Amino acid sequence: MAKFPTNIQTQIRDSDSSKRDSRRAWDLSLLFLQGDQWLSYDTTLGRYELVRPNRGGNIRVTVNLLLNIYRNILSRLTVNYPSIAVVPASASPDDVTKAKATELFIEYHWNADDVKDTLSKSFGDLTSMGTSALHTYYDADKGRVTTEVFNAYDLFFEADVPSPEESEWIGIRTFHTKEALKESYPEHKEYIEGAPTAGQQDTPIGKARPKDRLEVYEIYWRDGRHAIVNGQKYLFQEEDALVEPFPIQVMRYSEIPTKLWGIGLIEPLVDLQWFYNKARSQIMQNAELMANPKILIPKTAGVPTSAFTDRPGEKIYYNAAGGEPRVMAPAPLPGYILDNITRIQAEMGDVAGIHSVSLGKRAVNVSSGAAISELSQKDMSQLHITQTGIERAVRNMAKSVCLLAKAHYTEGKMIRMMDSFGRVIHKELNNEDLMDDPEIFLQAGSLFRKEAHDRDAKVMELFNLGLIDKESALYEISFRTSNARVSEKVRSLSHAQDMLEAVKGGAPIEIYSTDDLDAFERVFRDFMQTGEYYEMDPTRQDYISDVYTSMISFGKGQQAYEMMMRERKVFPREVMPGVGAQAAQTQVGLPESPMAEQQVADEAMNNAMEQASGEAAVSRMGQRTEANISPFGGGL
Repeated sequence: MAKFPTNIQTQIRDSDSSKRDSRRAWDLSLLFLQGDQWLSYDTTLGRYELVRPNRGGNIRVTVNLLLNIYRNILSRLTVNYPSIAVVPASASPDDVTKAKATELFIEYHWNADDVKDTLSKSFGDLTSMGTSALHTYYDADKGRVTTEVFNAYDLFFEADVPSPEESEWIGIRTFHTKEALKESYPEHKEYIEGAPTAGQQDTPIGKARPKDRLEVYEIYWRDGRHAIVNGQKYLFQEEDALVEPFPIQVMRYSEIPTKLWGIGLIEPLVDLQWFYNKARSQIMQNAELMANPKILIPKTAGVPTSAFTDRPGEKIYYNAAGGEPRVMAPAPLPGYILDNITRIQAEMGDVAGIHSVSLGKRAVNVSSGAAISELSQKDMSQLHITQTGIERAVRNMAKSVCLLAKAHYTEGKMIRMMDSFGRVIHKELNNEDLMDDPEIFLQAGSLFRKEAHDRDAKVMELFNLGLIDKESALYEISFRTSNARVSEKVRSLSHAQDMLEAVKGGAPIEIYSTDDLDAFERVFRDFMQTGEYYEMDPTRQDYISDVYTSMISFGKGQQAYEMMMRERKVFPREVMPGVGAQAAQTQVGLPESPMAEQQVADEAMNNAMEQASGEAAVSRMGQRTEANISPFGGGL
């Protein structure tokens, strides 16, 4: 069994040292993004300082093009609710029900834990710094599974590894008060009281940390070890933590081979942004000179310095023999300076993978809507690699959520969700309802708004062409419809499974036409294909067969119904309109299972009694159309 390293503090220090150059790039990117773009690096302090122009010096203009590009890319990465599918372990009704329940739980968790906001925050770090991470864990204080975001500053790997996947451990850094740590780890109270607080030397630009905080590292090893460390002191240790999937999902904006940290959107644009500011500053400086030209006055002209004011129509007297004053016009800027402005903007678009169309501007020589859409889609295609990595991280995060819920939700947990009618309902969830090892899929492109819209358009096109039916279209067209259908299907399958268990226990059941007959048919059919069914008492087998045959014959007409009745005794049965008491009694003789015969006999007796009530019987017959698949117990 692997032991916890005694030099863990040294390993963390080496990890921190190995990302020194990357941290400098993150600082610069964040400063440029927030508009601080005239900078110099202070090697003594180890940080960038804002350089302000001297009084009366050259003009410095800052036109922050990065912010618009950043906001546009971030909006493209902002997630919508994904279409999540959980594959059942087998085709058995129990496994199918668990898979559907797991899907429903993931949808519930997505809303309850504000996963959308969590991912949006993560995408901000991912875009600006190139690397971000999602940490999924069970929060004992909140009593639920949750996910937190960690930026590159607070993320640690083994020193000098070429990729996150090759690091034997991943660490995340958090900051806590001594009081909070002593409450969480009372056995280390004395150590915590004397531990030194963290400094501000590694604080992200523009984000000051609160004072008097202890620096705590939470570390996960690939072999399942898990520890919480301050300095060289282990505050917590366990050897059987969740290993697969890894509870920390690392995302990189642009992955470069042999480079541990991802390259963000901003870093490649910094130089171009600086040159753009410089060119704009040159133009503004020239405009300032042109608007305020200098005047050359010969000393012998006799013009006092106070002669030139801003009053219109003023008269200036000078000595003609001494020389006439004249305006000195500065040389105009070369044309290539203005051309350079346009060229830099175009290059920034090329580097970022986003052009005028995507920024909401009119494309030159492009007026067709289809052409504009195609150009915008080409920009979007450059994000596909980033999006693929994000979807992989979200998929693994969803699996971690399910496994942690399975492990910690040992008691029934009441969850709030929406039913198929949009009403808020509550359902008790137990860890037994979830799959042991869920296989989770995200529908391709469902995580991103633009692609989800395109998918819906394609679904409607297939429906209009008659290539898919209405039910398939409703299932595929949107996450809202899918969520409602998942909820409804879970309830239907669960209800059908409960009814089957009642039949297996010897009780008669009652199924109505408003029930999900497809769910009932599937549950009963699958059970009839198991060895347990054939090991049952023959009388019980006959009864289950009667119920199943009735369901598959429902709604197929009188002739088909009678044929199936002759071939197999059918319960529950459909009473066709216009069938009188005599005919109903004739049908009683068709079933063979004793339980079914007894129920039909009871039903016939009830029908005869109701028939004698005249008008009341007619009224009841009208109600039967709402439950004309109602089995036994007087429903017909």
